[in-house]
Amino acid sequence: MSTTSKTMTVISRLAIIIAVISALALIATLVLYFQNITIPPVVMAFAVWGLPVAFILAAAVVISNIAKRRNT
Repeated sequence: MSTTSKTMTVISRLAIIIAVISALALIATLVLYFQNITIPPVVMAFAVWGLPVAFILAAAVVISNIAKRRNT
């Protein structure tokens, strides 16, 4: 397995982890909001920025795989 392949594996797993944490943060934000509890800034930050970051990482993996296939 090449270094690029290992790096893309790590990035794809990181994207999945960030997406799951972000989805949980979105659920927590809704639950806390409807219970009139103050939402912690860390939870709100993950809810707002997690999915876009995961999407960008996933797009980088897809683009890298396309470039890898074109070179072989």
